[in-house]
Amino acid sequence: MNRRPINLILALLLAALLSACATAQNNYDPIQPVNRVTDKVNDGIDRVTLKPVAQGYTAVVPKPMRTAVSNFYDNATYLNTVLNDFLQGKGGQGFQDLFRFLINTSLGIGGLVDVATPMGLVRHEEDFGQTLAVWGVDKGAYLVIPLLGPNSVRDAPDFITATATDPLFWASLVVAPVVTIPLTVLKYVDKRAQLLDASDMRDELALDPYVFTREAWRQNREYNIHDGNPPKPQQSDDEHWEEDEWGSNDQKGGDGDWQEDEFDTAPVAAEPKTRISMQGASTDASAMHAKAETSDLMAVEVEAAARAEKVAATATADQMFMINLISFESEVGAAAEQGRLAREGIESRINRVDVNGRVWFRLVSSANFNINDARVKLKEIKQHPGLASAWLEPAPSK
Repeated sequence: MNRRPINLILALLLAALLSACATAQNNYDPIQPVNRVTDKVNDGIDRVTLKPVAQGYTAVVPKPMRTAVSNFYDNATYLNTVLNDFLQGKGGQGFQDLFRFLINTSLGIGGLVDVATPMGLVRHEEDFGQTLAVWGVDKGAYLVIPLLGPNSVRDAPDFITATATDPLFWASLVVAPVVTIPLTVLKYVDKRAQLLDASDMRDELALDPYVFTREAWRQNREYNIHDGNPPKPQQSDDEHWEEDEWGSNDQKGGDGDWQEDEFDTAPVAAEPKTRISMQGASTDASAMHAKAETSDLMAVEVEAAARAEKVAATATADQMFMINLISFESEVGAAAEQGRLAREGIESRINRVDVNGRVWFRLVSSANFNINDARVKLKEIKQHPGLASAWLEPAPSK
């Protein structure tokens, strides 16, 4: 019996039921107790099943082969992006993405090789959740779906278009399970392998894993919905869930000291989460001092890039360089972007940098390159959305 239609119906029913749970008191995460339980169950299952398999897969399978696998699944599911390009009214991008799909499917040997990106046909990320956002649908409640993880009422229906445009789904109707089941398992192992660095960072940080995951997912969704340029939000009276969890002035005792909260630590006032590039800044901050700090960082990076370019101009063939990609005020935001870039085949690490006494989190290339390879790689990276201002810097000596 084919259970996929039943799963589609259940997903829709789940979204409809949970949409009624949103309250004025907490409009984004109104069922947090349920979500936390589901998140713990998902995490427990992941730690004993998918994560060890993904770690073994990463350790055993060579990087070029893993890249080919990722390329294959990215291409196989790319028709969902094409469909939602047109649903969002992005006709030009839709035809470009359709051409990218056809080129990679044919010349790229079924998508194993990404030949479209070097041709200037960059990869986009569109889905039905983003389409609903463009159509004006509110994000609704945050959800943690069993086995699938973070989602929202608005984003959950993407399961329908993603399934309808997935060749593996249609192949499963006519091809023997002995073929389609291993392909499906490999798809999720590959996806989990791409998130190993982000999940390891979450585990190492002294943060609530649930909040970390939710915020990373939320920021990544906002970034994708607004094509890399999210607007500055205006906080309303019914959106104080961040203060409820991280602390507010109402938690102060009579002597001005913080009282213990659910984390048994002194909560930190919510800081603006700012995404920085040398071209400009997209910021959630409302305070003027955040804008000044952003300008300070941009000025420092422009100056550093100019110095690095002078060094690169006279670099020897064996001198190594790294590529600075983008900087964030929030480590959570940096981790979310790191995951997004990993899905695009760009491996990165997070460096802490001090600018005028303030810590920023900068994504840099995982690998170092000699000057010739670095220039080629930099040109390729700048083709990706949001990375046009990436710059070279001499790699620190070991």
